[in-house]
Amino acid sequence: MSTIPSNSRLVRGMIISCVVSLLVYAGIIAWADTDGVLKALQHLEAIHLLGAAGLVLLGYGLRFVRWELYRKRVGVELGTGPSLLIFLSGLALTVSPGKLGEAFKCVLLKDETGAPISTTAPIVLAERLTDLLSLLILIALANFSQHAEHAWILWVTLAGCLGLVGLIACPPVTRLAVLLLGRMGRLGRLAPKLDNALSSARQLLAPRLLIPAVLLGVGAWSFECLAAWGIALAIGPPDLSYSQVVAAFSLSLVAGAVAIFTPGGLGVTEGLYTSQLERLFQALGSSAKAARAGAASATLVTRLITLWFAVLVGICALGLHRRRRRILAAKS
Repeated sequence: MSTIPSNSRLVRGMIISCVVSLLVYAGIIAWADTDGVLKALQHLEAIHLLGAAGLVLLGYGLRFVRWELYRKRVGVELGTGPSLLIFLSGLALTVSPGKLGEAFKCVLLKDETGAPISTTAPIVLAERLTDLLSLLILIALANFSQHAEHAWILWVTLAGCLGLVGLIACPPVTRLAVLLLGRMGRLGRLAPKLDNALSSARQLLAPRLLIPAVLLGVGAWSFECLAAWGIALAIGPPDLSYSQVVAAFSLSLVAGAVAIFTPGGLGVTEGLYTSQLERLFQALGSSAKAARAGAASATLVTRLITLWFAVLVGICALGLHRRRRRILAAKS
């Protein structure tokens, strides 16, 4: 029996996320002035959107390479084609709290190969950790001086990531956790699964795999930052630098990820990125009104390309994956 969630559950989750996003985006447009936003959007051309989408796809390519490293490391045997469809299908649930919906990929892997979720779930954990570390590196390399008041977000995130990696890498701590869970009545039945998950996580977060994974993440998110820069440059001041956008966009993504209870960081990411862009636009000579409208417009288009485009790609990939499974089932 397939373990893939039903269409109704996916549609229900998507509807909730869409409603939340529409409320957030409507609020941003109202705050920035609708006429000003529409005027700012007139500076965008199709080439800007296509170029940004292409850069985002390149980023997905690097993240897929990382996914393949992780998948092979935990011993899941699967062809590159089916693996790519499963990886991209996870993007359908990008708009979930803390992107935890991407654990859906583990459900698809189990349905495809029989691999236990306790073995593959640490892949998603490793992806999120390396994403955060990659963004922190990009922020450190960029011009962060204009965002120093938000430095606490970075330090808290870094401490959390390194602390979690340290705990997982410490066998006495993990053995104690498994032992304690094993003595908790009915929950004790989960102890073997926790032990298996921690074993997989230790493999994925070992230095010899962690370092290349983070480097791949830096490359992937650099492409997304480049897409955000192209959009902001088309709408805002012509002397807006790449490093300025890297710092602002990466910071907003980290803040959205830290706010794990918001679907896809909705509201948090948009709000912080808009405020940072508004400040940058004004510092580069835009009037207060134009800076606000331009920042709001750039934020909305950037999230359309970097968030909702991912959801669209994921839905298409999931449809292809299910079609492939039906064809295989019909042949067997």
